[in-house]
Amino acid sequence: MAVTREVQTPSLFYRATGHVNRVVWQLPLPRRVLARLSRMAYRNPPMPAEAVLSVVDALEQAGVRFWLWGGWGVDALAGSESRVHRDLDLVVDHRDLTTAASTLVPLGYSEWYRIESERPLFARIVLHDHEVAGRAVDLHPVDLDRNPLAFAPGSIAGRTVSCVAPELQLSTHTGYRPRRQDRVDLAVIRRLLTRPVSTLVVPVPAANHLLDESAREQGMPAHVTLVYPFMPTAKIGADTEAALAELCHQVAPFEFTLARVDQFPGVQYLAPEPVEPFVELGRLFVERWPEYQPYGGAYGELVPHVTVAYGERTTTRLAEALPLRATASEVWLMARTPGSWVPKGRFALGG
Repeated sequence: MAVTREVQTPSLFYRATGHVNRVVWQLPLPRRVLARLSRMAYRNPPMPAEAVLSVVDALEQAGVRFWLWGGWGVDALAGSESRVHRDLDLVVDHRDLTTAASTLVPLGYSEWYRIESERPLFARIVLHDHEVAGRAVDLHPVDLDRNPLAFAPGSIAGRTVSCVAPELQLSTHTGYRPRRQDRVDLAVIRRLLTRPVSTLVVPVPAANHLLDESAREQGMPAHVTLVYPFMPTAKIGADTEAALAELCHQVAPFEFTLARVDQFPGVQYLAPEPVEPFVELGRLFVERWPEYQPYGGAYGELVPHVTVAYGERTTTRLAEALPLRATASEVWLMARTPGSWVPKGRFALGG
């Protein structure tokens, strides 16, 4: 059944400022100046939780692959609203972009404007549900095969939704002068990044010296992530550790090479070769604990990598240090505590 709603007329205030905004964009001034004037003259009407969930319902029914990003994505990860939101940012699989836009038409949304960019997450189609002063939905198309992202589950009004992971939210909230709402979002993200959570990694201490300051986390060495997020730390007991030891015993240590520098949006990483042993190792844990999928189950298969920097960084120094040879001999169970990661278990491969 198609999802529809009665289109609401914005209040007089938003319609009046919306008309002023139209006039602003007709002025013969540089675009940067127009954008600043526009922000002074106009703000979108609030995008409440019920409006977000109506969009989520419609896209899910249409089979669109999407994830919440931006302010609503941050608050969904936290499970509570920290501020008023005036738009909804959605990362959408680029193959589903047309379907996503057409699916929202019955909800009253139509294209307002679009921004083209070769940088992942920067391109977007902006929809609104009123020609002058509507609620805004930003669709950010991403080729997930070329630019895998990290995702995590969130919650809005008790409803589970998929979101861009807090680490990536943090990296995409940097590199520009933060506005008031950005500072609020950053405070929430930093609280999220100190919540008790665990992860399974293969440590790669040989790459520690290549970590940029942006990628250094207290207590955590350079590593290949196998499962994140893993079990909440309060649930980890002797039975979990025994099961991890048994699974690791089934896999022999293996050598690998960090052969090249690559990137995800906002992330610089070293790519290990071969990748198959890491994928098989991660699959053992997922089969044992299917409720803990890597990056919230966003991908069908693990993309092994060693993150070395967040944001836009030069790769010349990294490339000159490669190839780097290493051996995978252990899996570490790491728990995040305020200010640091701490090891809860080290499990030798092959026993």
